[in-house]
Amino acid sequence: MEQSVFLNYYKTILEKVSFDQFLLKKEYKKHYKLFIHQMIQNWINGCMKMG
Repeated sequence: MEQSVFLNYYKTILEKVSFDQFLLKKEYKKHYKLFIHQMIQNWINGCMKMG
């Protein structure tokens, strides 16, 4: 998934669950982990292309 599409999708999800603090926190943590994982994968792929 392209990074901007990924961010917009999760921004929408977080906005929809913002009425419940428990759900918001749970979704935020889940999406944060996924985002970090995707960023690391992008970095690894970039490094592999260079060397």
